[in-house]
Amino acid sequence: MKRSNVIRRFTTLAAFSLMAGCATKAGTGAVVGTAGGAVVGGVIGKVAGSTAKGAIIGAVVGGAAGAIIGRQMDKQAAELGKNIPGAKVERVGEGIQVTFDSGLLYDFDSDVVKQTAQTNLHELVVSLEKYPDSEVLIVGHTDNLGASAYNQALSERRSMGAARFLAAQGLDGARIGTRGMGETEPVANNESDAGRAANRRVEVAIFASKALRQRASNPGTK
Repeated sequence: MKRSNVIRRFTTLAAFSLMAGCATKAGTGAVVGTAGGAVVGGVIGKVAGSTAKGAIIGAVVGGAAGAIIGRQMDKQAAELGKNIPGAKVERVGEGIQVTFDSGLLYDFDSDVVKQTAQTNLHELVVSLEKYPDSEVLIVGHTDNLGASAYNQALSERRSMGAARFLAAQGLDGARIGTRGMGETEPVANNESDAGRAANRRVEVAIFASKALRQRASNPGTK
Protein backbone atom coordinates (compact mmCIF):
# COMPACT_ATOMS: atom_id res chain seq x y z
CA MET A 1 0.00 0.00 0.00
CA LYS A 2 1.35 3.44 -0.92
CA ARG A 3 2.30 5.74 1.97
CA SER A 4 -0.27 8.36 0.92
CA ASN A 5 -3.03 5.74 0.98
CA VAL A 6 -1.86 4.53 4.39
CA ILE A 7 -2.01 8.07 5.78
CA ARG A 8 -5.50 8.62 4.36
CA ARG A 9 -6.66 5.32 5.84
CA PHE A 10 -5.20 6.17 9.24
CA THR A 11 -6.62 9.70 9.19
CA THR A 12 -10.09 8.37 8.43
CA LEU A 13 -9.76 5.89 11.27
CA ALA A 14 -8.66 8.68 13.59
CA ALA A 15 -11.60 10.88 12.70
CA PHE A 16 -14.01 8.00 13.28
CA SER A 17 -12.49 7.26 16.67
CA LEU A 18 -12.93 10.85 17.79
CA MET A 19 -16.51 11.07 16.57
CA ALA A 20 -17.24 7.86 18.42
CA GLY A 21 -16.19 9.56 21.66
CA CYS A 22 -13.32 7.34 22.77
CA ALA A 23 -12.65 7.34 26.52
CA THR A 24 -9.51 8.99 27.85
CA LYS A 25 -8.24 5.66 29.16
CA ALA A 26 -8.52 3.47 26.08
CA GLY A 27 -6.35 0.50 25.23
CA THR A 28 -3.02 -0.07 26.91
CA GLY A 29 -1.69 2.58 29.27
CA ALA A 30 -3.01 5.74 30.85
CA VAL A 31 -3.91 8.91 29.01
CA VAL A 32 -3.90 12.40 30.44
CA GLY A 33 -3.94 15.94 29.10
CA THR A 34 -4.64 16.08 25.37
CA ALA A 35 -7.03 13.15 25.19
CA GLY A 36 -7.73 13.63 21.47
CA GLY A 37 -4.14 13.16 20.33
CA ALA A 38 -3.51 10.41 22.83
CA VAL A 39 -6.58 8.38 21.91
CA VAL A 40 -5.97 8.81 18.20
CA GLY A 41 -2.37 7.75 18.76
CA GLY A 42 -3.55 4.60 20.48
CA VAL A 43 -6.09 3.71 17.81
CA ILE A 44 -3.80 4.31 14.83
CA GLY A 45 -0.81 2.89 16.69
CA LYS A 46 -2.47 -0.52 16.69
CA VAL A 47 -2.39 -0.40 12.89
CA ALA A 48 0.83 1.53 12.28
CA GLY A 49 2.81 -0.14 15.06
CA SER A 50 3.72 3.21 16.61
CA THR A 51 1.52 5.14 19.00
CA ALA A 52 3.66 8.28 18.67
CA LYS A 53 3.46 8.26 14.88
CA GLY A 54 -0.23 7.44 15.17
CA ALA A 55 -0.88 10.68 17.05
CA ILE A 56 0.95 12.65 14.35
CA ILE A 57 -0.83 10.89 11.48
CA GLY A 58 -4.16 11.46 13.21
CA ALA A 59 -3.60 15.23 13.05
CA VAL A 60 -2.78 15.30 9.32
CA VAL A 61 -4.92 17.72 7.29
CA GLY A 62 -3.12 17.49 3.93
CA GLY A 63 -3.24 19.87 0.98
CA ALA A 64 -2.28 23.53 1.26
CA ALA A 65 -3.12 23.59 4.97
CA GLY A 66 -0.80 20.67 5.57
CA ALA A 67 1.97 22.45 3.69
CA ILE A 68 1.59 25.50 5.97
CA ILE A 69 1.82 23.31 9.07
CA GLY A 70 4.69 21.35 7.55
CA ARG A 71 6.79 24.48 7.03
CA GLN A 72 6.40 25.41 10.71
CA MET A 73 7.32 21.88 11.75
CA ASP A 74 10.38 21.95 9.45
CA LYS A 75 11.65 25.03 11.26
CA GLN A 76 10.90 23.67 14.72
CA ALA A 77 12.50 20.29 13.97
CA ALA A 78 15.69 21.97 12.75
CA GLU A 79 15.90 23.99 15.97
CA LEU A 80 15.24 20.94 18.15
CA GLY A 81 17.95 19.00 16.35
CA LYS A 82 20.47 21.70 17.23
CA ASN A 83 19.31 22.30 20.80
CA ILE A 84 18.70 18.76 22.10
CA PRO A 85 21.91 16.71 21.80
CA GLY A 86 21.54 12.96 22.18
CA ALA A 87 17.91 12.87 21.03
CA LYS A 88 16.72 11.67 17.63
CA VAL A 89 14.56 14.30 15.93
CA GLU A 90 12.46 13.17 12.96
CA ARG A 91 9.92 14.90 10.77
CA VAL A 92 6.91 12.61 10.43
CA GLY A 93 3.99 13.64 8.22
CA GLU A 94 2.92 17.07 9.46
CA GLY A 95 4.58 16.68 12.85
CA ILE A 96 7.77 15.85 14.70
CA GLN A 97 8.90 12.82 16.68
CA VAL A 98 11.65 13.23 19.28
CA THR A 99 13.08 9.98 20.67
CA PHE A 100 15.12 9.77 23.88
CA ASP A 101 17.01 6.70 25.04
CA SER A 102 15.45 5.91 28.45
CA GLY A 103 18.96 5.65 29.90
CA LEU A 104 19.52 9.31 29.05
CA LEU A 105 16.44 10.37 31.02
CA TYR A 106 16.19 7.95 33.95
CA ASP A 107 18.26 5.84 36.29
CA PHE A 108 17.55 2.10 36.40
CA ASP A 109 13.95 1.36 37.48
CA SER A 110 13.27 5.07 38.11
CA ASP A 111 10.71 7.51 36.74
CA VAL A 112 12.49 10.60 38.12
CA VAL A 113 14.16 12.62 35.35
CA LYS A 114 17.94 12.65 35.77
CA GLN A 115 19.63 15.93 36.62
CA THR A 116 21.78 15.54 33.50
CA ALA A 117 18.68 15.19 31.30
CA GLN A 118 16.82 18.20 32.61
CA THR A 119 18.55 20.65 30.26
CA ASN A 120 17.38 18.70 27.22
CA LEU A 121 13.79 18.56 28.44
CA HIS A 122 13.94 22.25 29.33
CA GLU A 123 14.99 22.98 25.72
CA LEU A 124 11.98 20.98 24.58
CA VAL A 125 9.73 23.18 26.71
CA VAL A 126 11.36 26.33 25.30
CA SER A 127 10.60 25.10 21.78
CA LEU A 128 7.01 24.15 22.61
CA GLU A 129 6.44 27.57 24.19
CA LYS A 130 7.87 29.23 21.07
CA TYR A 131 5.41 27.25 18.93
CA PRO A 132 2.29 27.24 21.12
CA ASP A 133 -0.13 25.85 18.52
CA SER A 134 0.89 22.25 19.03
CA GLU A 135 0.05 19.32 21.26
CA VAL A 136 2.39 16.70 22.68
CA LEU A 137 2.03 12.97 23.31
CA ILE A 138 4.74 11.33 25.45
CA VAL A 139 5.02 7.57 24.96
CA GLY A 140 7.13 5.31 27.19
CA HIS A 141 8.59 1.99 25.98
CA THR A 142 10.63 -0.85 27.52
CA ASP A 143 12.46 -3.97 26.38
CA ASN A 144 10.97 -7.41 27.08
CA LEU A 145 13.13 -8.40 30.04
CA GLY A 146 11.08 -9.11 33.16
CA ALA A 147 7.33 -9.41 33.58
CA SER A 148 5.23 -7.67 30.93
CA ALA A 149 2.93 -6.15 33.59
CA TYR A 150 5.93 -4.64 35.37
CA ASN A 151 7.30 -3.25 32.09
CA GLN A 152 3.91 -1.77 31.27
CA ALA A 153 3.72 0.00 34.62
CA LEU A 154 7.30 1.29 34.31
CA SER A 155 6.61 2.73 30.85
CA GLU A 156 3.53 4.52 32.19
CA ARG A 157 5.45 5.92 35.15
CA ARG A 158 8.21 7.19 32.90
CA SER A 159 5.90 8.91 30.43
CA MET A 160 4.11 10.53 33.36
CA GLY A 161 7.45 11.51 34.93
CA ALA A 162 8.47 13.32 31.75
CA ALA A 163 5.06 14.99 31.55
CA ARG A 164 5.29 16.19 35.15
CA PHE A 165 8.72 17.65 34.45
CA LEU A 166 7.49 19.53 31.35
CA ALA A 167 4.53 20.90 33.30
CA ALA A 168 6.80 21.94 36.17
CA GLN A 169 8.86 23.90 33.63
CA GLY A 170 5.75 25.89 32.73
CA LEU A 171 4.26 23.99 29.79
CA ASP A 172 0.45 23.99 29.88
CA GLY A 173 -0.59 20.54 31.08
CA ALA A 174 -3.62 20.63 28.77
CA ARG A 175 -1.22 20.29 25.84
CA ILE A 176 0.39 17.10 27.17
CA GLY A 177 -0.86 13.53 26.77
CA THR A 178 0.90 10.38 28.00
CA ARG A 179 0.85 6.69 27.18
CA GLY A 180 2.85 3.73 28.37
CA MET A 181 3.27 0.94 25.83
CA GLY A 182 5.59 -1.35 27.79
CA GLU A 183 7.23 -3.90 25.51
CA THR A 184 4.47 -3.92 22.84
CA GLU A 185 6.06 -1.61 20.22
CA PRO A 186 9.70 -2.71 19.79
CA VAL A 187 11.83 -1.01 17.14
CA ALA A 188 14.59 -3.64 17.31
CA ASN A 189 15.10 -7.31 18.12
CA ASN A 190 15.05 -7.96 21.87
CA GLU A 191 17.46 -10.86 21.48
CA SER A 192 20.54 -8.60 21.65
CA ASP A 193 21.77 -6.00 24.14
CA ALA A 194 21.80 -3.37 21.38
CA GLY A 195 18.24 -4.21 20.38
CA ARG A 196 16.96 -4.06 23.94
CA ALA A 197 18.72 -0.72 24.46
CA ALA A 198 16.99 0.69 21.36
CA ASN A 199 13.62 -0.49 22.65
CA ARG A 200 14.08 1.26 26.02
CA ARG A 201 13.01 4.73 24.93
CA VAL A 202 10.66 7.66 25.39
CA GLU A 203 9.05 9.16 22.29
CA VAL A 204 7.59 12.65 22.13
CA ALA A 205 5.10 13.25 19.31
CA ILE A 206 4.54 16.91 18.42
CA PHE A 207 1.57 17.70 16.17
CA ALA A 208 -0.66 20.63 15.24
CA SER A 209 -3.43 21.60 17.63
CA LYS A 210 -7.01 21.72 16.45
CA ALA A 211 -6.84 25.53 16.43
CA LEU A 212 -3.76 25.54 14.18
CA ARG A 213 -5.33 23.01 11.80
CA GLN A 214 -8.43 25.18 11.54
CA ARG A 215 -6.42 28.36 10.90
CA ALA A 216 -4.25 26.66 8.30
CA SER A 217 -7.38 25.38 6.55
CA ASN A 218 -9.01 28.85 6.69
CA PRO A 219 -6.18 31.42 6.32
CA GLY A 220 -8.58 34.35 6.62
CA THR A 221 -9.52 33.45 10.21
CA LYS A 222 -7.54 34.38 13.34
